[in-house]
Amino acid sequence: MLRRRKVWFSVVMLVLAGGGAVLMVFPPGCAEMHPVNGQLDVTNDRSQRIMALAAEEAAAIPDIDARLTRQLNLADVQIQRGWPVDARVTLAAARGTLQTKVAAQQLNDHARISGWISVSQLARQAKDLALAITACDSAAVAMMAIEDPAKRCQYVMGIGNELQYLKGKPAAAALLAQAAPWTKSIDNVPTRRAATVAFACALFTLDDFDDAKAMFRQDDDAAWRSQMLQTLASPAEVTNLRQIGAASAVAPFGKDLNYRTIFQNQTNSQTSKE
Repeated sequence: MLRRRKVWFSVVMLVLAGGGAVLMVFPPGCAEMHPVNGQLDVTNDRSQRIMALAAEEAAAIPDIDARLTRQLNLADVQIQRGWPVDARVTLAAARGTLQTKVAAQQLNDHARISGWISVSQLARQAKDLALAITACDSAAVAMMAIEDPAKRCQYVMGIGNELQYLKGKPAAAALLAQAAPWTKSIDNVPTRRAATVAFACALFTLDDFDDAKAMFRQDDDAAWRSQMLQTLASPAEVTNLRQIGAASAVAPFGKDLNYRTIFQNQTNSQTSKE
């Protein structure tokens, strides 16, 4: 019985050299070969695999702040370049970083809470809802671990905003309502009233009028409550207060927790000012 045998053909080229002919044999696939010269031939697949290696190495960075910042930035790049599966792996590693004892010891509250919110924001972009919810819940747990209620107030708005995206308006409103009695622990009156108005405005926007009313009643001055509510009911007055920067009226309140403000394009998180 005759057996058929595969025959692999090579490319053969005759090159005239010095009056003679030199036989040059090229293996199959030679058209795809590039000189071995230390320069990377960039392809999408190579870039993706190299980026994944960069994320692996980031997990070994000794400084916990720099490690978390690098992991979040790498995940962001992976998302932007269309590699969501790789981004989920990198974000899972960032979650692991935040769960370490070193993170609890060395990262301040702002860095840890904004870190969790950043993982949640990026996980939403990478279509990993389970990780996003876990991260946002972890941010809330970290906030609740702060003993001083006045300091907790600084993180309510940022966490509430992310909760709205993940669990809807009722979840965000519930967190804001829970924070109402915390405002009384803020000693500075203008700051306390700024928190009260900010939280109440958020509740009004979430169509939770009962909890917004309860929020205002944390302040004992009925005249101030009535005047401020009248102002909020008058769009022109609200705009005027914003323009003149009335701190106790409608000025922003709370620490920024967003990835793009705290971590993007940084080597360490922008949380040094507490």
